[in-house]
Amino acid sequence: MFRRILRLATSVAMLCLVACFDDNPSDASVVSPESSGTSVVSGESSSSVAESSSGDAGGSAANVASSSNENVAATSSSVIADSSSSAKAPKNTAACMWKGTDEYGPVNTGLDPNNDYGAGFWYNFGDSFKGGKSFIEFPINDDDQLNEWENIVRLIGECGGYCGAFVLDRGSANEAYAGFGFNVAGVEDPVKSNPIDGVRDGDISDWGGVCVTYAADKDVYLELKADSANLYEIKLDKSIDMVEKCITWNELNVVEASKHARSIRLKMKSTEKITGHLSVFAIGKYDANGACEIDGHAEVLPKDNGPAAAYEGIIVLRSSSSGQCTEPKEVSEMWNGFAPPLTTVETGLDNGTETSGYWFSFGDDMSGVGSVKLPQPLGIEYPTGDEIYDYCMGACGEFEFAKEGYLGIGFHVAGVVDPLDGNSPAAKANISSWGGLCVTYASDTDLEVILAYTQEGGFGNLSRMPKMTLPKSIKLKTVCADWEKFMSVYSEVSWTFMTSVLFVVHGDANAKSRFNIRGLGKYSEKTNFCSPGDDPFVSGKLGLVIK
Repeated sequence: MFRRILRLATSVAMLCLVACFDDNPSDASVVSPESSGTSVVSGESSSSVAESSSGDAGGSAANVASSSNENVAATSSSVIADSSSSAKAPKNTAACMWKGTDEYGPVNTGLDPNNDYGAGFWYNFGDSFKGGKSFIEFPINDDDQLNEWENIVRLIGECGGYCGAFVLDRGSANEAYAGFGFNVAGVEDPVKSNPIDGVRDGDISDWGGVCVTYAADKDVYLELKADSANLYEIKLDKSIDMVEKCITWNELNVVEASKHARSIRLKMKSTEKITGHLSVFAIGKYDANGACEIDGHAEVLPKDNGPAAAYEGIIVLRSSSSGQCTEPKEVSEMWNGFAPPLTTVETGLDNGTETSGYWFSFGDDMSGVGSVKLPQPLGIEYPTGDEIYDYCMGACGEFEFAKEGYLGIGFHVAGVVDPLDGNSPAAKANISSWGGLCVTYASDTDLEVILAYTQEGGFGNLSRMPKMTLPKSIKLKTVCADWEKFMSVYSEVSWTFMTSVLFVVHGDANAKSRFNIRGLGKYSEKTNFCSPGDDPFVSGKLGLVIK
């Protein structure tokens, strides 16, 4: 049997629950950043600076409306502590101020113990007064028989948190944005005022920072608003998986401003027309190990889920105890890293040369974009599968970029035309019967799945081929996508003459990205997959460079 690892180089209608408008401009000046801050590295341990919040939750909600005209005072690009990757240290659950799974009550900031000022109640805001046309859609219709907070409770019950679809359109504004948040100390008159009028200052410096548990398919910006108009913000990277990010006041440059804070908010923004989805599942005071324990996982609702097609993309919380999850190995019949030994991807379409399904690595050209490191030495020319794959129970390794470009791994669906020719093109195959792909993977960065169809001279231009994007996930994640999700530029592309399946990362110079393809299978409509608990990466043990 031909057992050589192939090596290629290529050129490569929901209703808006509440009003979403900004209508209170301000002329306040911008405050200078207070400090540059130091990044909190994921996994570092420290003593908690958070205290248990006091006071009972309850009371009536303030009117939900829009935000004032703000100036962003400071932006930080520092690395944010991710409590999900901490080394098994227990979370400081006493620092958790709000969880969507509790369904009732505002964020318990501790600054409104008698619920006189509407502190902690969620409200929405947008860009309309600046000429923008952005708004937020919610997966429930507003019930006129209920007050605003009762409708918000319905929303939280539906999503397991505060969730929505952000439809961003800047109109005549310079930038589109929309978001939601809460006032830390409430407003002077919660009956007559909306959440942006008469906002009270509150000293939250003793929190030390804030922890946010969320999931989003676009980048999110966490803001602290102080005084009448000054905003301090930091970017939270998109993550389809539920993740808790903990940020110190120092990182946010608000050590002094936190003593007279007004609101904490999350928003999406863009200069282009886009739709994004954000769900906030918990809010806590800062702790390096995290503040809120939540039982469950985030799930992206598929098309036509619920009473309206617009539910598609909404991210909801699914409890680990609610319903039977599907083991990823059940949709990994072609490449099952849960049952080694592994040798090749079982495509079922080999052309008779027994060369299909062997993994290879590649770059986007021959000019030194970078290299792919594998966890074990290749050994002899025809290595056995367990020498390479069984170490991480998958096709795993690390992409190292010397300069900007593409690196990836892949396999030929039918093999090569002539196995005795080292430059033989890949054979064509009809993969239409698969219906799509299910992939169980982990990756430090977004991973593109590309269906290659070029037979001669490598793969050609990767941007012209059918593809879909798997969002980055440091935990093993299973995604199933039908062929319709693989958007193609050219309509004549057919699933009947594909040659290869590629997993590609675009990186900047000196960047590194770990990956693991644990499972592959034909398309399945299943969505609720169990989450394997093992580490998918091979930290510090990647050895040989494939050139």
